[in-house]
Amino acid sequence: MRICLVSKYPPIEGGIAAKTFWLAKGFGEKGHLIHIVTNADCVEKEYFVEGNFPVTSKNISVHSVIPDIPWHIPYSELYIARLLDKTLEVISKYPIDIIDTTYLIPYGIVGYLASKISGIPYIVRHGGSDLAKFWQKGIFETLLKNVIQNAALVVSDDKNKELFKSLTAKVSVLPRYIPDEEYFKPFYTPHKIPVFAYIGKINYYWKDKSLDRIVDIFSGIEQNHKLIFVGQGKGFDNFLRYIKDHNLKTFELRKFVHPENMPALLSNVDYLLYFVQNNPIKDFSNIVCESLWSGTPLITDKTMVMDEYAEYTEVSAGNKPIVLDLDETETARIDISKIISSWQGPFRHNNKIKYDFSDYINANLKVYRAASIEKKAL
Repeated sequence: MRICLVSKYPPIEGGIAAKTFWLAKGFGEKGHLIHIVTNADCVEKEYFVEGNFPVTSKNISVHSVIPDIPWHIPYSELYIARLLDKTLEVISKYPIDIIDTTYLIPYGIVGYLASKISGIPYIVRHGGSDLAKFWQKGIFETLLKNVIQNAALVVSDDKNKELFKSLTAKVSVLPRYIPDEEYFKPFYTPHKIPVFAYIGKINYYWKDKSLDRIVDIFSGIEQNHKLIFVGQGKGFDNFLRYIKDHNLKTFELRKFVHPENMPALLSNVDYLLYFVQNNPIKDFSNIVCESLWSGTPLITDKTMVMDEYAEYTEVSAGNKPIVLDLDETETARIDISKIISSWQGPFRHNNKIKYDFSDYINANLKVYRAASIEKKAL
């Protein structure tokens, strides 16, 4: 198939960009032609993943929006206009069978408009934050209803499908993300002390991700260990001040990495720290799924619910999440101290994968074909 993906994409940091990267890679490796339309090069420096990462597949082409726009009053980045213009340019130059948009705003809106102009069917996907910040609050409600109702298919998951079924019968349920087991698999880099890591954005709402709790817990631990914060964002300076004010001594700060480098990063991590208890968006990042596939144990809180992945992977006994009580800092500190004191070296347990990356890619291709048929039927 000939697919136009309108989406976040590296060097943008985050789960949607990473998911688009792996989807495009999977489609390209199966021989499909992929055109990615993105505003990734315009992302704020705080969320820009550094490095030079050329596209390695001959079946994938990346089309970036125009980098600069004339000054105007009142000023706007005009991302919808810039993305729409580039999408229409791609459609005019290349035969496209389907437009796939990930995240409702601005990409879903762009897919809707491009489809109206060109007649090419589009599908719309969502993340977690766009539902919480826009859809569930009724922001741009009339516009987004049109985006959803005019889509050839809306791709959702079991958790969120009912949000769309009142507007359209054309809802397809897929797993939100399945890592490529060729890359995300149990392997490790030997080291003598346990490595704990937080991996993700450090934005204004870093306390929602319990980064303050991580600092509070680890600031009282004296045993040998390594604590790494891999991330960046507009809350980084405030977070760094919190670290200094709370006397956290043993830690390392690293920039976020390109999705291609995430498997290697996880091979250097013994425990992934990921908490959702204080986050108003009760969801989890792709990094949690990638840690499951990599055999990296998860340290989380009692709010984390991973039931939706039970049908896709069977977590081995050695990889069961370790649950901390974040409301009891001293108790959580004791639990972490026990992990460190019982450390016997790196290990990885294989989880049983019941739904692999090829299944995931084929399921997405099936959605594309269904969307094409739906459009022709109209």
